[in-house]
Order: sequence, then structure tokens, then C-alpha cells
Amino acid sequence: MADINRERLEEALDNAQHLNATHAATAVYEVTDAEKGKVKRVLSANGMQDPLQEALAPYPRTLRGHLTVDPDQALMETATGYASTPNFPDLLRSGIMFDAFSSYNGVPITWNMFTSETSSNKQQEEYLKDAALGIAPVVSEGQDYPLAALNLDSGLIIKNYKRGFRIGVTEEMRRFDQVGKIRQISSEIGRSLRVTEEYAVYSVLTTTDNYTRNSTTADNDIGANTAATTFSPAGLITAFTTLTTMKDRKSGMYLGVVPDTLIVTPRVWFYAQQLINSPQTMRAHADDDSTAITVEKFGQGTTNVFFNIVNRIIVSPWLGASYQWALMESGRALKFQRVDPMRILPPEYYPRNDTWEYYARDWFGVGMLDDRFAYFSSSTTAPTVD
Repeated sequence: MADINRERLEEALDNAQHLNATHAATAVYEVTDAEKGKVKRVLSANGMQDPLQEALAPYPRTLRGHLTVDPDQALMETATGYASTPNFPDLLRSGIMFDAFSSYNGVPITWNMFTSETSSNKQQEEYLKDAALGIAPVVSEGQDYPLAALNLDSGLIIKNYKRGFRIGVTEEMRRFDQVGKIRQISSEIGRSLRVTEEYAVYSVLTTTDNYTRNSTTADNDIGANTAATTFSPAGLITAFTTLTTMKDRKSGMYLGVVPDTLIVTPRVWFYAQQLINSPQTMRAHADDDSTAITVEKFGQGTTNVFFNIVNRIIVSPWLGASYQWALMESGRALKFQRVDPMRILPPEYYPRNDTWEYYARDWFGVGMLDDRFAYFSSSTTAPTVD
């Protein structure tokens, strides 16, 4: 009985090895001419066939002769391949896209810290500004609820614009392998489009015509929300009070504006740090006691009443070259609407001058959604922090 079992076991092992050799093994082919798709069969040293490894296929064909070049995917040149004329534009586009997006994302920006962003699929968007319904009246027993008067405020239209340019790559740049120069250009593409967004937002923020609120038109209790106000304790109080007393001019209801962001130019940055980020103040006395009374008009203590009055202080040269500054509630004043993110469009070849042209673009719109939530000072006078 033991001999019969041993014979059956040896027979099963032989059948398994036979199936393993005939079904599981796959022949390996080596590409001898990638352009013409010529291959030859290769066996291992012991005569057994090795498993097929598709990842080892040389560029640009698989072991079965299929092309692996896909213009919609990033193409990588291998050690056995080369950038031929047909696939060079796609190779170059992939490199330009990578460098452009890297530099685009590497540029520090500030506009997204105080602007609300949304997507858009139209040429322009229309927004209704915040409007209040007034004080709710008392409803007596058995009385019908009065119909609310929807005094909708004026609307705002923000248009979307394409911004971009063409980049030309000549035959000489390709033939003489000036890849380093091309990569420098592509980095500048990303920086340019990113800075364009920053410039567009700050252009809206610093345009004084966008600020139309005033106490004479029942918009607040103080005055206009733009002036050449010097940055100082008194100036900051003026801006803060102007915003916190903003109201709907029809119903007279206060909007409840909460200023939380201060934007300053580099020249104002140090004064803003001293006035807002210092928890304590130093009491200064002059030789004349009458002057000391003016200096200490905010009280006899040493606590800085302006300490942390805002959540963030943003410094940007795009706000101005002098002593400009702005106070606002972030996300309420300006609107940024994006149609398409930054893109590098497919190239076009022009045989008349042997040049590939790539199109880089950014598509968005920005506008002052509601200036009742912002105060802008166009001051050119150095700040005073006493």
C-alpha cells in the first residue's frame, strides 16, 4: 500500500511540473528595432522560458510591438530612446507644464486670505448685495403676518476675462538642446500668471471709485469708507467705527460688520506691528504736563486697547508704494470667480519659421462685491503711533 501511494505522489508531482512548464511560462522577446517593431525570442540559460515583464519593454513600443506614445500623458525619454520630431512638442509641453505649475504654486500670494472665491461657467456673474428687512413687527393674536418688503439693494456684475500669451520655441532651441533656457521660460510663465491674479485683486481693492459709502447717504454713522487717512490710533478708530456702523440705507438696519483683516504696504508694516501686536503701551510724558494729558487720552493704564483688534495683518507691495492701508471683513468685500485654472494649451507648429507656439492662459474675474465691508486709505503720510 505504501508503494502504491508513493507512485501516485510521484505521478502528481510530474503532472504539476508539466503543467507549470506548458501553461505558466511565457516567452521573452527583445526589441531589436523599436521604430520598425522587430523583435527576437530570448530564452534563459537553462532553456526554460522566463515570465514576461511588460515593464522592461524599451521605449517606445511594448514587447508586442504596440506604440506607447500618448500625447495626452506626460512622456519621459528613456536611455534607449530619443526625442524625435513627431513627439518633441508633446515632450516639451509636458516639461513646460511641470515647470510652469511648479513656479505657479510656488509664488506666495495674499489675495486668497481676504477674498471669497467661487467657480463660474458664464461670461459674467451678477450678485445682489446684502440688504436688511428691518425690525420685525409685532403680530397680534389673530392678526395676519405682514408681508415683508424685499428692498433688494443694487446688484453687481463681475465679468470674466482670459489672460495669457504665446510662447515660441524655435527649431534651433530644439536642435541645439537648449532645454535649460526653455525651463527658465516655463518657470516665468507660472510666475507671471500667478502674479497676474494678485495684481488683478489689488487693482480692485485700491481703486477709490469702488468705495461709494458715506453717512450722508445713510450708509453708516461716521462718513466715507475711503480717504487719505493717516495710519494712527485715531485713523484706525475712524476706519473701525465706519465699518461697524455700516447699515442698509433703505431699512436702516446695521449689517453687523466685523473687521478682522488689516492690509498694509511695507512702509506701514512696522507701525502696524507696534500698534496692534504689542500687548502693552509705554506711557510717554513731555516736559509740559498739558501735553501729557493729550498723550494719555486713552486712559491711565498700560494695556494696549488696539492689541489683537484684527485676526491677521497682511503686508503687500501691491497695495501701494507709499503709506496706503485697508481694513475689512475678509470674504465679504471682494469676489474672485474662476472659470478655468492656469493651463498650458496644446502647441501649434508653424513651418514658415520652424517654431512651436504654446498658449498659456488664466481665466477668471474679480470685482468689489460689497464695499460696505471695506475701508481703504490712500494716505501718503507717514504713520504716527503715539
